[in-house]
Amino acid sequence: MSKATIIGALSAMALALLCSCRKESGEVFRKEYIDFYRNADDEEPAKVVSVPVKGGTATFTVRANVEFTASWQDDLKTPWASVQSVEKKGDDLYEVTLAFGPRSTIAYYTRRTGTLLLTAPSLQLGTFVTVNQGLVAPVASDFSWSKYGTNDPRKLDGTVYAQWINNDKNRGWVTADDAAVYGKNGFLMLGNDKGRGGSICSPFYEGIRNDSLAVVSFRAIAYTDLEGNHDANKLTVEIIGGGVFRDNGSTSLELEAPYADVKSAEFPSNFWNGSEFLVGILSSDRNPFTGNTRIRITAGYPESEGGTPNRIFVDNFYIRRIIAKDGDEDLWTINGGSGKDNILGPFTGMPKD
Repeated sequence: MSKATIIGALSAMALALLCSCRKESGEVFRKEYIDFYRNADDEEPAKVVSVPVKGGTATFTVRANVEFTASWQDDLKTPWASVQSVEKKGDDLYEVTLAFGPRSTIAYYTRRTGTLLLTAPSLQLGTFVTVNQGLVAPVASDFSWSKYGTNDPRKLDGTVYAQWINNDKNRGWVTADDAAVYGKNGFLMLGNDKGRGGSICSPFYEGIRNDSLAVVSFRAIAYTDLEGNHDANKLTVEIIGGGVFRDNGSTSLELEAPYADVKSAEFPSNFWNGSEFLVGILSSDRNPFTGNTRIRITAGYPESEGGTPNRIFVDNFYIRRIIAKDGDEDLWTINGGSGKDNILGPFTGMPKD
């Protein structure tokens, strides 16, 4: 079923059904109700709920004084969730269990949404619950716009930033025209073979000033030549313009990128294996997010050449909001802090949706 068909069906049903609200609206007051709660001890009904990105089952409480049916709708050809059971637990008390798959087979957490429908059609009564999996990503790039060189990491055929077309320069990822940043086909390389480092900086997202928590995720792999010789693999992630890392309250975090296994029979198809990172950022009282908050990723030392080469390949950069009041998952806590992403994976291919 297409997304447009689902939206049309839900709109038609919404017009046909009266809200299960028990509050007075003008002269109308309904005694029948179907109320949804995230947890059994919640006092107020909910219209939005989030489920874990790892997949599994989730059980919710429904209070209703009528018999109802529970069903699921989303916009995928194969729905990503289904109603597993509806059990009556007491007078006007039910438990509804959803079963759902993992968000992806890789570290991909951008939100998808479906609808849980709790309906008593004969009474023209229904409640529709928005079910989210994953987080909203106002800043996102898989660098598919980068069409320089090839997608083969064995070939140093990328194009340096100074020679990018203006449309790509205007995307806001690089700020210095002499930066040692190279566009490849679908990803970027920071640093060069002469020991000069490179850095990229996320584009401006002014709305982050209204957020309090977020997670940043990306891929990073350190350069290895075909003989197996390694570059340095240091990677610095910084918050500029406001905000701190949740791990230590600082604005800088040093990481080590893994090396690709160039001797593997599966290379280069397994190039990005084990490359996912996730870091948590927050808006603190002393250092709040602002409209100028950005994330900078640096490999080596961009200011000069002559040092040890520290080339880093970077891909799949996302900033995702965590809205606690909407029940969003705190992926930073689930991951055990900032560092290698341990939530989903390992990388086995791109997501299907």
